[in-house]
Amino acid sequence: MGGERETVWEIDPHTLKKHTILKRYWEAWLPIMGSWNGRILFIDGFAGPGKYKAGEDGSPLIVLKAARDHTYKVKGEVLFLFIERDKARAEHLAQTIKELNPGLPTNFKYEVANGTFNDEMGSVLNYLDEQKKKLAPAFVFIDPFGFSHTPFNTIARILQNPRSEILVTFMYEEINRFLAHPEQPQNYDALFGTDEWRKAIDMKQPEERRRFLHDLYLGQLRKLAKYVRSFEMLNKGNRTDYFLFFATNGLLGLEKMKEAMWKVAPAGDYQFSDYTDALGVMPLFADKPDFPRLGKILREKFAAKEMPIEAIEEFVIVETPFLKTHIKRNTLAPMEDEQRIVVVASKQGRKRGTFPPGTTIRFS
Repeated sequence: MGGERETVWEIDPHTLKKHTILKRYWEAWLPIMGSWNGRILFIDGFAGPGKYKAGEDGSPLIVLKAARDHTYKVKGEVLFLFIERDKARAEHLAQTIKELNPGLPTNFKYEVANGTFNDEMGSVLNYLDEQKKKLAPAFVFIDPFGFSHTPFNTIARILQNPRSEILVTFMYEEINRFLAHPEQPQNYDALFGTDEWRKAIDMKQPEERRRFLHDLYLGQLRKLAKYVRSFEMLNKGNRTDYFLFFATNGLLGLEKMKEAMWKVAPAGDYQFSDYTDALGVMPLFADKPDFPRLGKILREKFAAKEMPIEAIEEFVIVETPFLKTHIKRNTLAPMEDEQRIVVVASKQGRKRGTFPPGTTIRFS
């Protein structure tokens, strides 16, 4: 499904924000993975033509330029695989990158593959299986127009490589619209990797259906990756347009993705909200974090318990919309002043309102 577009089209407001997230995360990912690996890989499953009508960069040029201009210079190979199903778009993309290519470092290698994400990614994974090899550390961006050509089996095969991460657009509005279409059951079975989605057809309440389909896809990803979070894209009518699902086995990767999300300005026709909140609440990302709310979450989670600061930080990163930088000075320090927490162990000479490694806190 998904309406056909011209070879080059006008960029949507939500795509601009999504590209900002992609760029910020990619910039954080490069030095982390490039420091420890001789080869790293970026895969764009639905690459597009490379440019939009007004000249804005598409995702392939965004990641190429971000890597080229990064203050951290990767010493090993950086491989880029851009997959585009439409032949005219693939040719346009190849020409666009060719014009950029003279300025790219010699350790950057790229390929534009004209085919579907499922077929091209399947070929890569089949080759690796035949060679009994694992995929190089990879960040895979899966951003379809609709829900075709993104079978869960292929995503599962990517995530079976422990150093691979995915950012996938789950096109909820369109998935919901065609849920009861008689020609779609096979496609939906493939999309979800299960037929459990069929239970949603008879759900009459929009929120019940949205939550069920979201949680089903989330649960499928959690079978494959240690850390999975989702972010809801609301349109100007305050309705769900799509979800962004991020899956990784690295806590640091999760932390950096959340930082990228928070840095996207909330103003405009589209808003992001965190859909995997510890308390089931979905606040919109705001310019100023709600620190009292974070304090409330911590008090309810750790009431009457003694917790090391490291465990508190991991809980906040994994289970809440908040960042590690929101914890100490902005949340725990005021709680200590209000006698809502007591530091029961810390390094000698600790200053009040600081919580260095090794600190243990008791919550009242």
